Amino acid sequence: MKFKPLVASLAAVGLLAVAVGPAHAVVKYRFQDDNIDFVYNPATGALKTTGTLAVGDVLVSVFEIDSFTKNLVNGIAPGQELTGVAAIQIKSIDGAMYAFGAYAGGVEAFVPAGRTDAAKPYAGTSAVGMWFNGTGGGGGDRNLILDAAALPATNCTSFADCTDQASLGTLFQLDGFGLDPDEFWGAVSFPGGGSIDTVKAASESVPFAFFNGLISNFYQLDAVVEFQNLIGGYCPGGSYAADGCGQVQFSGNILGGAGLTNGAIAHSDLDGSKYVVPEPGSLALLGLGLVGLFGMRRRQA
Repeated sequence: MKFKPLVASLAAVGLLAVAVGPAHAVVKYRFQDDNIDFVYNPATGALKTTGTLAVGDVLVSVFEIDSFTKNLVNGIAPGQELTGVAAIQIKSIDGAMYAFGAYAGGVEAFVPAGRTDAAKPYAGTSAVGMWFNGTGGGGGDRNLILDAAALPATNCTSFADCTDQASLGTLFQLDGFGLDPDEFWGAVSFPGGGSIDTVKAASESVPFAFFNGLISNFYQLDAVVEFQNLIGGYCPGGSYAADGCGQVQFSGNILGGAGLTNGAIAHSDLDGSKYVVPEPGSLALLGLGLVGLFGMRRRQA
């Protein structure tokens, strides 16, 4: 009586293998992260830790992906973490509406030299980089803790330390601006959201802005990135044209920064996704993951 569910599970994996022909090998990657956010002033070359947000300021986020799945299967191996750095510049402020775009130096301006070399050469300007790295402390690579509920101050001690820790390891993806007219990154600010001092003093439970965006992929370690719309729907005919489709979709909230002592002024969180066509090796691993998932469910039943 237990044989039939197992056959069904294996058949499902088989169907996946059949379905992943060149035109249909689509897997949805989903990300959820914990961030801390810095404000960098290019005019002074220093962090801005007081005053008001202004056009030209660069928002630099250091983040850890606490949940990364491939078609709902965990994508982070034991002993590993997926971390990253994002850098965007305020291009305009219209009341509560903020529009962001590429900073001329990209992510590379804020991480040690060579961390994005795997993606070069690439067109456009980078805005988000992610790296897989270890958590055991080898080579100074700590398990980065950015969850405000777990450790409000985090365990990186300065802007340089945080960006260094978040960009160690193997480059997993690099995303940004300059390939697609559908790209954008915008935010709506809530009362107090434009004041660095107000945000920095408030609890991480207090929201100060909502943001969302759609940007392009420059480099992906294990797959070819497809297109989707702003609400996360797959665009099978998507392209680098004005078609309402981009490659990386995300949204999130800027939260109070109380407890931070490393130069960051806010916590934030983000949910994002992309559709990819995995490389053959990655597809095989996904199939094994699904077999394990089906098997676990069968045992639980």
